[in-house]
Amino acid sequence: MKRNKIYERREPTKDCKLYFIFCEGEKRETTYFYFFNRIASQVIIQIVPIEDGKNSPIGLYNNACQSLLASKENPNPSYTLNEEDEVWFIIDTDRWEDEINTLREYVGNHQNWFVGQSNPSFEVWLYYHFRNQKPQSSIENWKDHLNTIVSGGFDNRKHPIHLQTAIVNAETNHSSTNNIPDHNVTEVFKLGHKILPLVKSDIDLLLEQLDA
Repeated sequence: MKRNKIYERREPTKDCKLYFIFCEGEKRETTYFYFFNRIASQVIIQIVPIEDGKNSPIGLYNNACQSLLASKENPNPSYTLNEEDEVWFIIDTDRWEDEINTLREYVGNHQNWFVGQSNPSFEVWLYYHFRNQKPQSSIENWKDHLNTIVSGGFDNRKHPIHLQTAIVNAETNHSSTNNIPDHNVTEVFKLGHKILPLVKSDIDLLLEQLDA
């Protein structure tokens, strides 16, 4: 893991909480969540690499089963999954709507497995780090739109520090239809609620330093 140039990495404690995350994107989501590994000692977030480019919802689910669940056919999974660990699928809506419904059905059969869906993409979650209302107009390209919201674009080396703000904004604006988040909303705040208590003291300290 590369050292963050802004915040020094904190070594995890023995009793830290472990989250396994499976996501479509191989860069933005990874660097976002690894921010919390760097600043806090009470959490480990493990982004499990995509296997063979299979980043569809069912491809990610199959990867999770192969990586985490031991069986007669799979005696040596890549990771050890303990009872208290959590598994999250961070999913964009895009073209996957029907397949996400199947993913949710499969995930419901496992304890401590969850889905965090954004509509249309993960950038919606990043947007709520800085805005407390849904966009008033249609957004054709969310990545470009973020550049208009934040000078220089969203910086995963520092902007995740606004996690608590993002949770409040995303949850306030959340709505869904048939268990699918409506357009321009995200349910990643549900994972945010889990992470925040483990990193809040570290975030508060960093925010105080920024204000000093």
